[in-house]
Order: sequence, then structure tokens, then C-alpha cells
Amino acid sequence: MTARRAHGRGAGSVSPRRLSALFWVVALAFGALAIRLFVLQTVSGPAYARLAVDQRKAVVSFPARRGAILDRTGRSLAVSIDLETVYADPGLVRDPAAGARRLAPVLGEPARALESLLAGQEPGSRFVYIARQIEPRVADAVEALGIPGVYTRDEAKRFYPNGAIGGHVIGTADIDGNGTAGVELAYDEVLRGRPGRMTMEEDPAGRPLPQAESSYEAPRPGRDLFLTLDKELQYFTESTLVRAARAYRAESASAIVMRPRTGEVLAMANVPRFDPNHASQASLPQMRNRALTDVYEPGSAYKIVTVAAALDEGVVDPGTRFTVPYQMPYADRVFHDSHFHATEVMSVAEIIEQSSNVGTIKVGLRLGPRRLDEYVRRFGFGSETGLGFPGEESGIVLDLAQWSGSTIATVPIGQGIAVTPMQLAAAYSAIANGGRWVEPRLVLGTADEEGRAVSPSPPARRRVVSQRTAAQVTDMLVRVVRRGTGLAARIPGYRVAGKTGTAQKPLPGGGYGDSYVASFAGYAPATRPEVAVLVVLDDPEPIWGGETAAPTFRTIMEFALRRLGVPPSGNASELAAALEQDPLAGFDAHD
Repeated sequence: MTARRAHGRGAGSVSPRRLSALFWVVALAFGALAIRLFVLQTVSGPAYARLAVDQRKAVVSFPARRGAILDRTGRSLAVSIDLETVYADPGLVRDPAAGARRLAPVLGEPARALESLLAGQEPGSRFVYIARQIEPRVADAVEALGIPGVYTRDEAKRFYPNGAIGGHVIGTADIDGNGTAGVELAYDEVLRGRPGRMTMEEDPAGRPLPQAESSYEAPRPGRDLFLTLDKELQYFTESTLVRAARAYRAESASAIVMRPRTGEVLAMANVPRFDPNHASQASLPQMRNRALTDVYEPGSAYKIVTVAAALDEGVVDPGTRFTVPYQMPYADRVFHDSHFHATEVMSVAEIIEQSSNVGTIKVGLRLGPRRLDEYVRRFGFGSETGLGFPGEESGIVLDLAQWSGSTIATVPIGQGIAVTPMQLAAAYSAIANGGRWVEPRLVLGTADEEGRAVSPSPPARRRVVSQRTAAQVTDMLVRVVRRGTGLAARIPGYRVAGKTGTAQKPLPGGGYGDSYVASFAGYAPATRPEVAVLVVLDDPEPIWGGETAAPTFRTIMEFALRRLGVPPSGNASELAAALEQDPLAGFDAHD
């Protein structure tokens, strides 16, 4: 009896040890769950909450209208026009193949390509462009199809109403409204504005959750940009340059028109041209703004730097005389003038008037390397001009330590140094401005929220040479046009100051070939200059700047003076005498 009771208790009960182990297992499990719950709710809770919101949240972007680019008088150079864009949410497209077949004839696209887009090119994709910047009537036809998951929305497209006019300066913007070249790129932050956004929470089917929070931020349009360009003058300059390049069979050409006192660039033209509306069809050479991105040896047009430096340092005056043979050996080279002549005694003024290489070298030798290098840099050569234009070159100026034995002879005549057309135009403007260099500028101002023009900070200025030196150089340049190498640049009724340039193009391996760059730079009226113009022709026929660049300069300068309302600087008798001497002076044969 006793034995049976003992046996029964042992079979129907659990030992305290097992109960204790079970308790601790359950306690540990619940403890782990509690810790995990604490971590999920307290430590990781905010992160998981954000993840849940992100999974439900949808952000729709509304592009901002890009600011317009206008000329100095408010005429449009680049604007944004309203078009439509078709897009899709692949997650809501029920039958991509059927939708593609219906869209294909409306959009004029292959059905197979559209099907790929509607199906979603990436797993989980909720947005894909179907067709961008299309006509509103086409977008209306797409909406009429009523294809689930396919939508339309407004989108602005950049448009250049004047075609190729000013294309190199204005630049381009891509399909997303981002500046990619020229002013469009340089001032992209000003022009592009801030896109708008709408944030909402959606269910898995893409339907907005009614009680969820949503927010809307309206797009802020970009600011309008006023350039210093004058559209009429830009058009005329480009047209004249195109005719000149064709007439003289030049490979390329550049021209700059600017106001010496303010540094404002009124026109900047290049040939070949391109239309920014069709930038994808243009080659890189066509799109290059050669007036800022190309460097060349300026040749005789550079001689004003040498003479201005020598006058300013007092080592010569306009009447200082030099014995000038036709050729002169120096270091490892022999230098000669462009045309044979007997040995002459020439004043500094006559040396510039006749563009004597040998005479200019002698002036440079008297000045010396150190002082010549100082003035080269004072005039801005070897540095960017400050325009802030994408791709602008600083030119090539050797450090004094790199000068060879003949450098003191080559630099004074514009060889062994490379400049951009903009640098040379700014240098002539400095002489025209009484010896004060003014930083060139392309932007007149931006528009504030009320549409009023806001001027940028004033351009940098510095004195390069004295006013007396500038006046002496101007007198020499007037002689160049009146009876020197620049006869073709004369304009009846105006005193024109200018200088020709004819420079051999260096070969890649060293030395010089049979190609030339012809140029003419000058300003008018000489007594109180209002306009400076530079013309550069690459490898024209004939090669001489006085026969090709000078008449091109005259045509552009005459129009600019009329456009700006600058009165003639000479009296009636001077005008009559000029017309009697050359009845066609100042008129282009193509007009």
C-alpha cells in the first residue's frame, strides 16, 4: 500500500527542478520579447516610423520656370515656353502592351519602346517619362485615351527666339532646364529658380490616403537676366562677320564691340555660328566662343602695348627717332618688316603708323625685359578678363625666367605670346579710356521680384598707363588710320584710332607656317571714345589685316556709332573732304 502511493506520486508530478527550468525559459523568452519590443518601440521606433511613412509617401516635383535672358533694352534672347510632358506610373499600368499600342500612333513612337517604358525599366519603378516637351494638342490626345497610370503635366522648354543670333554668348540649357554652356551655365543659379514639390501619402494602389498629412511648396521661378548685348548691334555684327568670312575665305572669325568707359560688351560674334535651339546638331568647333576660348599670336596689333609702356616709362616720346633697316638680326633670329624698304630714320609715331617690326623691336629693347613684362601683365594678358564665362582662356605669357635670347625681340611685335580677342579688345579699351583698364562685363543686371533691374557690383578698374600716355598712343593710332596701314578703317566725319595686325600662325612643332591671322582693333571718336571694336579673321585671303579686317571693322564701327547716336567728331568741311576723297568710305559693298 505504501509502495503504491509512493509510485503514484512519482508518476503524476513534475520535479521542482524541471519547473524551475521551465519558468526560467518562459521568463527569458518573455524578457527577450519585452526587450525586443522595447527596442522596436523606443530605440528603433522613430526609424521604423519614418520607413513606413517613406513607403507610403509620394513626392511630385513641379519644375520652376527658368528666368528669361534679355538684351540691354529688354528684348528676349532666351525664354521658356509652355509645353507638355507625358509620364507614367508603371505600378498602375494594367496592360503595358495594350497601352503602348494605343499611344504609339499619337506620339509617333514605336510601340515596343513604349511598352518597355510602361512596364517599368527598373523593378519597383513608380515614375518614368514617356514623351517630354510635346505640343499641348498631342498631350490632349494622350489624355483622351484614358490609359490607367499614364498622365500629363506642364513642362517648360528653353527657346531662343533669335536662332543663332548671340548663340555663343547665350549658350544652351538641357531638357531638364539646367544651363550647359555660355551665360546659361555661368548664371544657372540665378536663372533656374527652385522647383516646387507636393508630398502626400498613398496606399499600395497609388490612391491618396484621406486622413494623411500632405504638403505643397510652390515653385519659385528663376530671375530674369539682362545682358549688356544690344540685339540689333549683335545681329549686324554677326551678319557682317559672316559676309567677311565668306568674302575673304577665312576659316573662322571673331568680333567684339564694347564701351571703353564701362567695359560693357555690346556685341560678341563668332564664325562659324550655331543655333542653340538645335545644339545637338552642332559640332564642338561651331559651339566654341572663340572670342574667349581661342588664343592666337596677335602680331602688329599688339605693338600698342610696347609703345605705351615705353612712353609711360619715359624711355621714348612720340618724336624719338630710330634708325630702321628693313631687317635686323637679333639673338638666333633675323627680323624684318612686312615690306622691303631702304634704311630709314623713323620717329616712334612713324614706326606705329607704318607698323615697322624692326622699329618696334628697337623700342622694346630700350624698354627692357623687366618693364615690358610688367606692362604686359598690367594690360591683363596672361589672366582671365573677369567675365566669368565658362571656358575662358587666360592666354600664354612666359615668365621672365623662361625668356630666351630672342624673346625681348618677339614679344614687342606680338610673337611668342598668345592672347584671346577679349583680352586685346580690353587693352585697346584701356587706351581709349585714358589709360584705365575696366573689367569687361556681359551682365547688366538681374530682375528682382517686382521685375526691376538690379545692377551687379561695379567692374574692377585699374590704371595701366597715364592719361598723357594714352593720349599720345591715340594720336599715333589716328595717324595709322589717316595715312598708315589702316586706311580702309576710315569713317567719314569721325576720327578713328586703330591698328592693323597680320601675324603668322605658329606650327605645332615650332616655327611658323604659311597661315596668318589678320586683325584690326580701334575705337571712335578718337577725341572721346564711345565704342571699341576688334575684328579677327583666321587665315583670310589676302592675309593683310589692313585689307580684310580693317574694312570689316569700319562697317561694324559705323553701324555702332549710328546705333548709339554718337555724333560725328569732324566738322562739315572735313566730312565733305573725306567723301570727296573716298565717296564709298564707310559703306560695305554687300549692303
